[in-house]
Amino acid sequence: MDPIFKTLKEISRNENIKIYVVGGYIRDYFLGGKGEDIDFVVEKNPAKIGKKLAEKIGGKAIPLGDRYKFYRVVDKNRGLNYDINEMDGETIQEDLKKRDFTINSLAIDIMNIEDNRINKDNILDVTGGLKDIENKIIRHVNTSTFLEDPIRMLRAVRFMSQFEFDIDDDTARLIREDKNRLRDMPGERITYELFKILKLRRTYYYFRYMDKKLNILEEIFPDINPMRDVGECKYHVVDSLTHSIYTLKVAEDIIYADGYFEEHVKKAYEEHSEEEVASGHKRLELMKLGAFFHDIGKPSAKKIDKTGRVRFKGHEITGAEIVKNIAERLKLSIRERDILYKMIAKHMIPLVLYKKNDVSGKTLYGVFSELKEDTLDILLISLSDIIATRKLLDPTEEMGKFKVHIEYLANNYLTRFKEVERISDIITGKDIIERFDLKSNVMIGDLLEEVKKAIYNGKIPPTKNGALRYIEEIL
Repeated sequence: MDPIFKTLKEISRNENIKIYVVGGYIRDYFLGGKGEDIDFVVEKNPAKIGKKLAEKIGGKAIPLGDRYKFYRVVDKNRGLNYDINEMDGETIQEDLKKRDFTINSLAIDIMNIEDNRINKDNILDVTGGLKDIENKIIRHVNTSTFLEDPIRMLRAVRFMSQFEFDIDDDTARLIREDKNRLRDMPGERITYELFKILKLRRTYYYFRYMDKKLNILEEIFPDINPMRDVGECKYHVVDSLTHSIYTLKVAEDIIYADGYFEEHVKKAYEEHSEEEVASGHKRLELMKLGAFFHDIGKPSAKKIDKTGRVRFKGHEITGAEIVKNIAERLKLSIRERDILYKMIAKHMIPLVLYKKNDVSGKTLYGVFSELKEDTLDILLISLSDIIATRKLLDPTEEMGKFKVHIEYLANNYLTRFKEVERISDIITGKDIIERFDLKSNVMIGDLLEEVKKAIYNGKIPPTKNGALRYIEEIL
């Protein structure tokens, strides 16, 4: 038996207070998973139960919520949290009827758990949650579910994506009716649910579902609404929003595909996408957002030239400014905001290089110096954009050539530029000062840049001695 259950059984007996395991732990048990953080409901005195539990496991009890009816016990030894909530109502049945979804409205008396096994006969199920788990349905508990907490609309989609369930038709209808309340939710709460969806495969499907079925995508991102009115042009046969969701799909197809890129490029993308940019947020999620938002500036940049052709000159810059505001509203970290801004502002660069047929060493060094560690993201977004556009026009038109172009840029970045990206691993300003007795920081910075260029272009070896000899030649 999990020691936490054994400890709480003892506390329940000694204090003569009923303790129930509720919600996600039971749901996950019947889905074949194992919940780690566990929620408990006590019939009274959560402070006493929380403090007793913390004392016995060597943890810490933190009071949360109104009038301290909710305690979080932090188990430092196991790295887990246990939430102790006071019963909401006179009985556990009343409490369960006030929860969000039926699959979470399940409880079991702690005394009925034996050897970590949960018998269905001992489950308190007053809303049909077990049947909905069996039938893979997300269903609201009561009609005020989304009025009480509008963020539950997004949580329904998160559970849908996480468990590959369907949302009940009546639940979807309620979401559509109450959707406008979602717009006023704090950004950090939206971000919490949104990034859980972004972590999973088929994010594009759930974005499209939120747009077409639930009508809540524009409540989360109001700035996308004008994209519906930016329709066909020379390269687009669908509206801008539809294209953007399809671009996200293409990006995911590439990210998760085996054998799409050369093996070392694929491995580089895998490592790159796993980088943690902010607490719990990885590059992967930002890449997906970048693919989705890449054309968000088109409505405000739309112009019609003298020939009657629709143009979107500078849409990447106006789009970057819009995304900057979205990122601020979602309370993303400064680094996340900067990355997203650059993804949108620079996503046209690979296409410009392709059209100019300019992949000279000088040009690429300048591009990689500008894009830096965001290079791989921008290459992927650009490729996804072109495929999403051309595939609807002609399955063979230019896509293969553009993929070769992107792969060439990625190879160049990985095998040549990354070698000099951290020039301090090869030579430092201090090395130059000691060797040449220079004082000007500006001059030292310029010399380091010249060394980087020389190594990138293959003029000198990537060694300290090679760099010092080169500096001696150019001084």
